[in-house]
Amino acid sequence: MNDDSEIKDRIRIRADEMFTKFGYTKITMEEIAGALGISKKTLYKHYSNKECILKEIVGRAKCEVESFVEALLNNKKIQFIDKLKMFMNFLAKQTARLENPMIHDLMKHNPEIWHDIVEFRKHKAYNHLSELIEQGKKSKTFSKNINTDVIVIAYVSAIHSLISPDNLLTLPISADQAYMEIMKIFFEGIFTEEGRNKYKATSLLKDKMENLQNGKI
Repeated sequence: MNDDSEIKDRIRIRADEMFTKFGYTKITMEEIAGALGISKKTLYKHYSNKECILKEIVGRAKCEVESFVEALLNNKKIQFIDKLKMFMNFLAKQTARLENPMIHDLMKHNPEIWHDIVEFRKHKAYNHLSELIEQGKKSKTFSKNINTDVIVIAYVSAIHSLISPDNLLTLPISADQAYMEIMKIFFEGIFTEEGRNKYKATSLLKDKMENLQNGKI
């Protein structure tokens, strides 16, 4: 990595941390430069304005989500039940980001960027979940009689209607907890008996391991 690329990455990473903690509108280019210990001239050499940094942050985040999920779905070495849980846990962590101040800023002050994020989530959720369910059918974890399109449309509608920054303010649980609850409801309804038993078995094993690590057993 050359010096320019390294500096640009440092700017993006630090700005992302600041936007997430304080909100996009609360942070200035001068504050970003100060936090990094670089001059404003150096900052403007790499990014002409704050929105350019924001767009790159969003673009990188979308690529990371897509790369992780596609690599997971294409991995034939992982047992499906483990793949399912990794899928759920990863997306729960991504959902947790909806609670940070930057998201509320985007909705209010950068509606075009927020709309782009929403459309990305809907499109990728449909494609990724469709593939996941089809793999679940083949592994006999999910019932082969379910209609994948119906399940996916219902899931996408539920996730994007219920788990939005505004609705999260009214819920007594966090965004990632809300996401996991919705996913459990959907999967509970399409598990085969074999799939349900495997899912419960891995959950029990995880609980035992966590208790051992915490000295409770």
